[in-house]
Amino acid sequence: MAAAPLALSAHLTRRVEKLAQTAGRSPEAMLRYVIRDGLDYCEYAVKSVNEGLVDIEAGRTHSAEDVRAHFDKRRTARRAKKAA
Repeated sequence: MAAAPLALSAHLTRRVEKLAQTAGRSPEAMLRYVIRDGLDYCEYAVKSVNEGLVDIEAGRTHSAEDVRAHFDKRRTARRAKKAA
């Protein structure tokens, strides 16, 4: 895949330049890191959301009441442990 020109708004350009200066890198090098790391995160987020949707469709869910009860139980156990 050939490199595509990337047009950034003035605001984004300033943010990348400031980040690059803070990191001691050129804006071009910094932008490569930002895109790589942002792409990694976006891939993870999309995968996680899609897995969650599959779980919902398969009925693998918990009610809000079940979740609250689970964390109330954990909180109570943690407080009892601290008090001991």
